[in-house]
Amino acid sequence: MNESRIAKQEIKSLKEIISNNSLKIPPYQRPYKWDEKHVTQLLDDIYEHIIIQEKTYRIGSVILHEVNKNELNIVDGQQRLTTISILLKALDKEDCLLLNQKYKHKISKENIVYNYRVINNWKQKISKENIEFFYNKLIENCEFVLFTVFNQDEAFQLFDSQNARGKELEPYDLLKAFHLREMKYNTEEEKSNCVKKWEESIENHTLKPIFDNHLFKIRKWAKNESIYNFTKKDIDEFKGISLYEKQQFPYEESLRTLDGVITNAQNDYYLKNHKMSQTYPFSITMPIINGKRFFEYIEHYIELKNNLIPLEQKMEVSAFNKFYKKYCLYYQSDRAGDQKVRNLYENILLQFIDRFGFVSDFENYYIAFYKEVFFIRCNSKSIRLETILNSPSRKIIQEINNSLDPNQLRNYIFKPIKIKEDLDLVNNIEFIKEAINTNNFRENESK
Repeated sequence: MNESRIAKQEIKSLKEIISNNSLKIPPYQRPYKWDEKHVTQLLDDIYEHIIIQEKTYRIGSVILHEVNKNELNIVDGQQRLTTISILLKALDKEDCLLLNQKYKHKISKENIVYNYRVINNWKQKISKENIEFFYNKLIENCEFVLFTVFNQDEAFQLFDSQNARGKELEPYDLLKAFHLREMKYNTEEEKSNCVKKWEESIENHTLKPIFDNHLFKIRKWAKNESIYNFTKKDIDEFKGISLYEKQQFPYEESLRTLDGVITNAQNDYYLKNHKMSQTYPFSITMPIINGKRFFEYIEHYIELKNNLIPLEQKMEVSAFNKFYKKYCLYYQSDRAGDQKVRNLYENILLQFIDRFGFVSDFENYYIAFYKEVFFIRCNSKSIRLETILNSPSRKIIQEINNSLDPNQLRNYIFKPIKIKEDLDLVNNIEFIKEAINTNNFRENESK
């Protein structure tokens, strides 16, 4: 019934919002992450306007999705509303707005407890006899702009348009909203699981790097596009086909068929018992399948990257891990130019493994690609974005993408590379030049 209703915009005082008991934090919401700086800035602004200047203060906008008359899901504005809820609690008021709800994320609970202490300290500027006066001013003179929509798709579209220009949102925040919107036929549990894993990858600092450093660059460079930085205007790279919409082009048919086969394998007892693959066979450069498969795609490549270059030291250290530690994480390898070169090398390897796996002679390939890429470091005093984008080594990614067999890349294994002996442009890489010139990495690894 709500689907055809027209969205409404209205200005509501905090007093009116408090009286609404139907506000809910949906499972797809990100954790409460405001820190002390955000909280004190908001409180100082409120105090300045309603007490010092005796004016009305508009806290911000809130986007709500009306599921039914008893349930209003907060699509955007949760950070401010939660902070105001903590403030009300610190003022010893029973109308705690959102705090009676269950915050599922551990980080949300920790930040609520911490910010409660912050607000308790902040309120010392208000004398005890003026607490009630401040409270009344707060609920009467603070207001929000409420956008209420009656369709979840519309809610997320409004979220996109409201935040596309915002400074705080990352490109992947907008992608999360878009792909959750594409999960309209999935269960709330499936959405919640996708969000949980997504937020975990933010917390362990793997989400932003997989987009910025790896997937975006590999997808673009495989098409020979000279682009380096991932920004909000590039998010269409990670939008693709919607399985539940009418097919537009023939290429979609194979993706739809494969998706159906994998879904059946995940749900069918007989197929499970016969060891039918239950994971989607992703490829970095494949067309994106919107919705749940997108979240699985990102999770898959975070895991692949960690299998290649573990975030934490594992008990068993592979030959490549030893090689990588010595030849990629050398003294002063954190210089900006060295990081750019290392990132190109990692992307070549990720594309190679994604396409061909850990082949039996993988060592030959990772050494060959290393020589190609780190020749740039040895041969250039300064490494700029243009240095990487104009390098022939960048096109190895496109070559891998166009190859059907790793043997088509064996020319790199036998390609002689020499660096001038008297070339001394960069400090602390003499051992790299020696290894490249002698093609003797194995001996140098033990040094």
